[in-house]
Amino acid sequence: MKKFTAVLLIMFAITAPDSFANYTTPGTGKNWNFDSLVTYSGGNVTYSGGKYFVNDTLIISASDTIKVLTNSEMRFATLVFADIFGVFIVNPPDSAKITAQDTNTKYLGLKFEDQSDGSYLKKLIFEYGNSIRMLDCDLLIDNCIIRFNNFNNTFASGAISLFRSNSVITNNKIYRNRRAAIVSGSNIASSPVIENNLIFENDTENGNYPQINFGATGPAPMIIRGNIITGMFTNSGGISFLPSGSIPYAIIENNIIKKNRYGIAVAGGSSNFYINNNIIDSNNIQGTPSLGGSGINFNGSATQNSIVTRNIIRGNLWGITIQGTAKPNLGNLVNADTTDIGLNEIYNNGNSGKIFDLFNNTPDSIRAQNNYWGTGSQDTAEAHIFHRPDSTVLGPVVYLPLRANQINLTVLMESMYDPISNTLSRKDTVTVYLRDIVSPYLKRDSAKGIIDTLSFSGMFKFYSSPNGKYYLQVNHFNSIETWSKTGGINLNTGGAVFLYDFSGSSANAYGNNVILRGSRYCIYQADVNQDKIVDAGDLSLVDNDATNGVSGDRIPTDINADGFTDASDLSVTDNNASNTVSSVSPVNP
Repeated sequence: MKKFTAVLLIMFAITAPDSFANYTTPGTGKNWNFDSLVTYSGGNVTYSGGKYFVNDTLIISASDTIKVLTNSEMRFATLVFADIFGVFIVNPPDSAKITAQDTNTKYLGLKFEDQSDGSYLKKLIFEYGNSIRMLDCDLLIDNCIIRFNNFNNTFASGAISLFRSNSVITNNKIYRNRRAAIVSGSNIASSPVIENNLIFENDTENGNYPQINFGATGPAPMIIRGNIITGMFTNSGGISFLPSGSIPYAIIENNIIKKNRYGIAVAGGSSNFYINNNIIDSNNIQGTPSLGGSGINFNGSATQNSIVTRNIIRGNLWGITIQGTAKPNLGNLVNADTTDIGLNEIYNNGNSGKIFDLFNNTPDSIRAQNNYWGTGSQDTAEAHIFHRPDSTVLGPVVYLPLRANQINLTVLMESMYDPISNTLSRKDTVTVYLRDIVSPYLKRDSAKGIIDTLSFSGMFKFYSSPNGKYYLQVNHFNSIETWSKTGGINLNTGGAVFLYDFSGSSANAYGNNVILRGSRYCIYQADVNQDKIVDAGDLSLVDNDATNGVSGDRIPTDINADGFTDASDLSVTDNNASNTVSSVSPVNP
């Protein structure tokens, strides 16, 4: 019997795995590193082959600080986590990594407790665990890679999990994690700043989990700004708020939200959102209109207050959908507020062969003035909006006036301009085309305006073109077609009037194709037959009208606009023909 017991003891000693105990730092206010932990943790932290191994749960006491300031790799054992009551700082020269000892069984992660303010993570790769948790503390996570955290455990459900935390999360790559990239509970008031992150392909579980998943927020504004959020898994949305509580103020702006099940979803009430200048594009990957696909969805009570302005919303199954008694402000030109003046571009959203740029599924009226609906036609815009004209139980959408891109253009015609009096001989009509900046330089929109005799400028309104980069092509009835400067102009004014002046510099005309008169540059005249060159054909027309003493208003051969076709007009035409003046543009370089 004794011999049998001894054999069992020997076998247990041979087959039992290494056994370690939790280690708690002494709480003496010291600054430690992982080498210190190797020395004092009694085997909880070991070092081998250039890597640190955390073999059981590590507790950093309230007054202690652990710093990782070198390029290091820390491998955590199965179910192990670091419980941080003190301060944990990661800031290596290049990168540090926290990963699993066994990527099949994985570890839990980092848990920052309520006394861990002052902690920060920089240039950290955090992978093959469960989560970075923050409980009643605020820290910085910057320039980190957070990936492959797909351990299914109640420790947390998001790669970054917040509990009453106003942490700052910036410049990170967060991808291929089990559920949300960043999460906070429905009734947990967290107001982080989430800026300039690349967040993509999270929710590998493919459940109904958006990549940023939030409930209530705290008194400080919650900010989601400058992120790129792209999906892969068909049940995952972009950004969602479903609060059991209030959202005093949330700002969602300057993000690109693309190829998710939906773009932004706002539910509940007692909330204030400012949704500004986002690109919300092609959130349609699930493909089932009854289950999602909105660029933005509002579903809640009338206490849900949202301003939606300056966004591009396109290629989704639905552009904007409104449910319950939610009443977002998509553009209001009646009040004096300048933060809610529309300027959204909402176009090419639809499903089942129909366009649904806006669906007002509420009984209330919705203001959506001063937006671009992919068209300059009121009738076409109306067809893109589903509201009372489509069903009497729905509220109306006030969508007029349509948005216009406005250009204040300054241009002078060489023979009509008198540099001594600094005036034009008369007001005259000019047509301006917006053209693509790449071949074949298609015309996208046009507008007519009147050039003033004293200011030399006119206002041109474009209703059928989205914001973007364009060439301006200027046409006057007896002048050479003139294009704006090489590379085009960026017509994205945020509602302001865009100023463009051909007279101030020759560089403002493509190929410097203008002539200096006095101190101002003017476009060439005498292209009477509008074939883009001044030549014998124009000279013949002017000569004939001069011989016949033709007079009147706006005669094409009356180059200087004095009411008569005579020798002075013939002189200008002859000079420009001799110099082979012609249009210079990307089409005719």
